[in-house]
Amino acid sequence: RYGIGRVISEPALLIVAPMMNGFDLAHLPWSREAGGRLVVNGAKFDDLDMLEVIVDGMPFLLSRLSAEESRRKFADENFGPLSGDLPYPDGSAIGIGPRDIVTSARHLPEINCRLLMLGQWIGTSLEATAAAWVPSGALVHFADYDQAVTNYLAGGPFPPDFQICFSEERKGRFITRGLAYFAGREIRLSVGADYEASDVAEQLARIIDDIVTHGKIDIPGSPRTSVKRHPLSGSDGDDRGYFDISFESQPTITG
Repeated sequence: RYGIGRVISEPALLIVAPMMNGFDLAHLPWSREAGGRLVVNGAKFDDLDMLEVIVDGMPFLLSRLSAEESRRKFADENFGPLSGDLPYPDGSAIGIGPRDIVTSARHLPEINCRLLMLGQWIGTSLEATAAAWVPSGALVHFADYDQAVTNYLAGGPFPPDFQICFSEERKGRFITRGLAYFAGREIRLSVGADYEASDVAEQLARIIDDIVTHGKIDIPGSPRTSVKRHPLSGSDGDDRGYFDISFESQPTITG
């Protein structure tokens, strides 16, 4: 579907929902709210499994994955449920991603909000069971996705657990997954042995939120990336796909 000769990028968001074989994307049952804000460009593709929709003037590509394609994708790309009780998706999915013309601006909240909102509209209309963010490999109940997006669109926090995950690669070394979608690179964070895990999570979440907002990783020590209580140092990673950041030792008070 996305092999050599295709100029269409992989979808960023997958909405898993029950669909009949041969389901035509052009016949999606849009809600009244959605119908008032989007335009369906049915003439863009002859393929019934692809459709361009324009939300508030911003173009997105929808693609339908069969149940077999969905199973293969979830098996091959190491998706991880954020909830332990979530069954592995076993059904068709609709992929959603920004069109090439807006790819360079995909980090902007205006683009990201509409992409997530489009997934919410589609999932609600099809009674979706799950949602997955491909860059981070995160998999959640659709109800949880729906609530997180509703909060985000109402001015709440960026949903980092879904769109950007991080894990401890080894003792004192944390790595992000999904940040490259927004900023072009992931972060590898090294901390001293005296750091608490909760403190690391708090500071890393703060850095991620700032990077997503601005779409880039700033020079260490600038007002945007320095953390008052925990001075930072950083450098380009060896393979240029990562930005290495280290926290200096926790400050101590003597006397």
